[in-house]
Amino acid sequence: MGWEKNKVFMKRGGSVSEWRDRMKYTRNDFKNQNSQSKKSFYVAACAVLACAAVLGTAYFQTQKTGNTGNSKLAEQPVATTAGEAAINKKWEADAQDITGNDSKQASTTMNAAKPTTAKNKKNVEVKANKKQTTARKSSKATMMSASQRTFNEEKGLSWPVKGDVLMKFSQSNNIYFKTLAQYKSNPAIEISADEGTKVIASAAGTVTEISKDDVTGTMVTTDIGSNYKITYGQLKNIKVKKGDEIKEGQLLGNVAAPTKYFSEEGSNLFFQVKENDKAVDPLLLLN
Repeated sequence: MGWEKNKVFMKRGGSVSEWRDRMKYTRNDFKNQNSQSKKSFYVAACAVLACAAVLGTAYFQTQKTGNTGNSKLAEQPVATTAGEAAINKKWEADAQDITGNDSKQASTTMNAAKPTTAKNKKNVEVKANKKQTTARKSSKATMMSASQRTFNEEKGLSWPVKGDVLMKFSQSNNIYFKTLAQYKSNPAIEISADEGTKVIASAAGTVTEISKDDVTGTMVTTDIGSNYKITYGQLKNIKVKKGDEIKEGQLLGNVAAPTKYFSEEGSNLFFQVKENDKAVDPLLLLN
């Protein structure tokens, strides 16, 4: 730019000395401009370097902090894993000890219990077999006794209690039941007797059943042979049990208080005889 001005100056008729001064000024001006440019460049370069240094330092610090944090985070799981491994190892050891002790105790207990259990089982089986054998023998003996026994119809039956006949046997509806206030059939006879009176067996036989009924109370049924059975009702204090072999005149029990169906008739003995499971008139057999 300075040279262009000097060319213009010389064309206008300026002197050589003036031209030289002008040139000197121009060179000095150029130097000043170059010096200022260099200074500006150096200042800018220093600023850039300073910024780069700051950024580099910040980046380095960030990387260092991140690496340190990651290292700490990485170390923590390792420690935790190591702790868990130690705990698991201890649990496994404890479990093995417990299992081993339990196994030993269980083995000892089982070994100690085996002979006793086997012995007890054998004793139970022996007892059960004995009971079954006894029951079979008793049942067989009862069946043989009942089948072999015969009832002598000509001899007849003994009276089980002493007393009047309150109601007779009847297959038709001509027997009056005072408590029920109606006429009914009667498959047995009712013999008047005070409460507590002893009841004896009318004939030898086998006790086949002991039962209870709302109408006739507690009953004892005996098989006297020849397809005859006797049932004694309105009893208490039973002295026999099912399967017993009884003799004629043996105590069976006592007369009980009458049930509600015989409250008006008073205490009595229900006496029933069946031939081939069909009720017959007891008065035809009582002597």
